[in-house]
Amino acid sequence: MANSTMATKEYLLAVVSAVLSGKEIPDLPQDVDVTQFVRLAFTNAVQGIVFSAFAENPGALPEALFARLKKSFQAGVLRDAAQTQMLSILREQLNDADIDFLLLKGAHLKALYPAPELRFMVDMDILVREQDQPRAKDILLANGFTLDFDNGKDIVFLKKPFLTVELHRTLFPEEYRMYPYFLSVWERAKFVGNHEYKMTDNDLYVYTLAHLTEHYETAGSCFRPVMDLYLMEKKLQGKLDFDYIRAQFEALGIAEFAENIRKLGRCMFENAPKDDTLNLMENYVTLGPPVQNATVAADEKLGKQSKARRLFSAAFPKCKHMKTKYPILKKLPFLLPFFWIWRLLGYAFTKDKALMRKKEALLNADKKSADVMQKIFKKSGL
Repeated sequence: MANSTMATKEYLLAVVSAVLSGKEIPDLPQDVDVTQFVRLAFTNAVQGIVFSAFAENPGALPEALFARLKKSFQAGVLRDAAQTQMLSILREQLNDADIDFLLLKGAHLKALYPAPELRFMVDMDILVREQDQPRAKDILLANGFTLDFDNGKDIVFLKKPFLTVELHRTLFPEEYRMYPYFLSVWERAKFVGNHEYKMTDNDLYVYTLAHLTEHYETAGSCFRPVMDLYLMEKKLQGKLDFDYIRAQFEALGIAEFAENIRKLGRCMFENAPKDDTLNLMENYVTLGPPVQNATVAADEKLGKQSKARRLFSAAFPKCKHMKTKYPILKKLPFLLPFFWIWRLLGYAFTKDKALMRKKEALLNADKKSADVMQKIFKKSGL
């Protein structure tokens, strides 16, 4: 089973690498588990790339699996077209309203791919200044979006059938260690006309890797950000100043991890030799964490808190976190105990599968799993 999993992982990377470089797609080896192959493609958000690889040879995969890839690719093409149209509308309306804005991540990164739909965006990320949030929110609502939730860092808006906008206040949560550094994003960004700003290529590279770091540390990463960074380095040769970039990583405390990620990109997409550390990192971002309840286990506090303490913290969050879900607490903080009880009653009777999994993870995460995750982070350079 382990050998089949490794063969499947290697084949997925070989297929993706071939599409990115315009080379011939390698034949499907006999020891590859095709069901796992397709599952990993979806897990790593590269199903569009895999579909394009087999589009002219659909018989190489079982019919049902190929149909699933095709359906996802077609939805991705439609989503990309709808996002492009909506971003054009929002650009115009934000400019007309004199609202400064900055498009993040995929809006710029997809230009690095052979076709933009191969790097589809699940959502559109837009940063606006804090004082402009209410007016930007009104613009989204006027365009048919509905407010889904507000987590404090950003406000998420939905528009059926598949448009999502994350209206960012900041680039990272206030409690995350990289939050202070990225408060200067507006000062670092370049003005590109009207009220639109854009990160420089150097700062986009820094932010993309910092964003990967956050997901890596919370057991939620896949290999697509590694691919984004690899393509930035390949396609922006001569434009990236790695002396500047390394200095920023030193300031953020992630220089060793960043260098490992840079090496990992070459291993994954150029078949460069890899040592034990890079092999561990490749398996982690491609196959997922090797423990159950990994998100909870990845919390660096897990080894320092008892299970009872973790459950108490989850049941009774601090007021600043509760305010994002219950904005009335900003004006009436004395109601916090009432909303704790209201929240717990809601969780007790919920049938929401995601919340049920979260409760199970809090109950079942163990010290051994936390130790495994911490060893992975340490070896990765974090």
